[in-house]
Amino acid sequence: MILQRNTEVPIWGTGEEGAVITVECGGLQAEAVVEAGKWKALLSPMNSVEPCEIIIRSEQGELLLSDVLFGDVWLAGGQSNMEYKLAQSAEGEEEIPAAQYSFIRYYEVPKCEWENGAEQKGEWKVCTPEDAPMFSAVAYHFAKDVHKEINVPIGIIGCNWGGTSASCWVKEEALIEDEELRVYIDEFQEQLKDFSWDQFKIDRKRYDDLIAEYAKLESQGVSREEINYPWPPPMSPHSFLRPNGLYHTMLEKTAPYALKGFLYYQGESDGNKPLLYNKLLTKLICNWRELWSNEQLPFLFVQLPAFGCDGNPEGEDWALLRESQQLVSNHVSGATMAVALDCGEEDDIHPRHKRQIGQRLARLALEHVYERPIASSGPTFNGVTFEENIAVVSFDFLELDDRSEGEAQEITGFDLAAADGPYVKAEARVRNGKVEVWSDQVINPCKIRYGWANFTTANLHNRFGLPAVPFRSDCVRG
Repeated sequence: MILQRNTEVPIWGTGEEGAVITVECGGLQAEAVVEAGKWKALLSPMNSVEPCEIIIRSEQGELLLSDVLFGDVWLAGGQSNMEYKLAQSAEGEEEIPAAQYSFIRYYEVPKCEWENGAEQKGEWKVCTPEDAPMFSAVAYHFAKDVHKEINVPIGIIGCNWGGTSASCWVKEEALIEDEELRVYIDEFQEQLKDFSWDQFKIDRKRYDDLIAEYAKLESQGVSREEINYPWPPPMSPHSFLRPNGLYHTMLEKTAPYALKGFLYYQGESDGNKPLLYNKLLTKLICNWRELWSNEQLPFLFVQLPAFGCDGNPEGEDWALLRESQQLVSNHVSGATMAVALDCGEEDDIHPRHKRQIGQRLARLALEHVYERPIASSGPTFNGVTFEENIAVVSFDFLELDDRSEGEAQEITGFDLAAADGPYVKAEARVRNGKVEVWSDQVINPCKIRYGWANFTTANLHNRFGLPAVPFRSDCVRG
């Protein structure tokens, strides 16, 4: 395993009531007494560069943990795009044969839909060509880039489940105490109105048959565009989709494992409530930090990429959710966002290219957590002035190379509108360190937006290859 360096490390477990537990590592020792069947010892901060052993002793016996490294541990949470395996990704074929990194290790928190008394076991895996295929692809690329730069062991704890709302990953109070967020609980309870386990068994059998048929067609080479994945599964009081459920069955069990910070890629399943997401994500961040008793833990997250939203590419649900994510990045200390607008696919909610996303999260960590001199932000809207029929847009972090000046570069993704008119697509060019935007269809423009659609081909980048953050100048949310 990998344990967090340079901080007190909790080691915990179960035992016989009153038993004295000793934990030894690298010449250091900590003790704990079993109370109510549980114990927790705190190892003093360490920064060993060599593999070491941890010995846990009580009167009943001894447990030896070997090949333990001290480095930085990140928890990778979210839904299917964080869960997405390296073997599934577009880069997997190239990466896996060379994935021999003994200082990168991965632990997958066992999926647990409902507590039924059965013991759930996980296992740390060293990054090798044999085990790397099952690593989260985003987390793998993050770990690879961070390890290459700072040269310390990197541990990843994967704690994610496809299709889940952020409401699944917070405690009850986070939703109950907020009048708007209570809707997640209210809707779940409404779904369970007149619930019957007998009917659920019938519905579940029918759903499982649909999944089997989908898998069969996929194995026969039928493209995903021709077959729709059956979703959602039938709901029950034990469903993994229930609000607050996975917070208890998965996340809570992971604490208090000492961490460097969080990685998070989620939001697809909350696209139906985009205006609530900034509040929901803020609650989640505060809740997770509280669970680890550390209000300063870095929280690095991915803004949703472009997606056609099942035949609605011009809609704005995902644009609004991206705006909610941007608001969180603006207002929550230590929460920083990787823009992935250019990484999406119109017809697939699961983009196969994960390398860029992992690398952008790594850039965030290197700049904001490790304080390395590296750029992690693309161009960010900083204001607009309207001069005759042209909008002149100022950006932070524009930092273009010389070839981007003038009219040679075709910039797409901007829309303009007059005071009482609709938005129309506009032309744009870079001049004197700013972006000039105009349209022959808009006289006296007074509103501008960029990348504002579920699916967009907006293409403004800075010289580091980092995409501009989508925005609208008439945003009234803060």
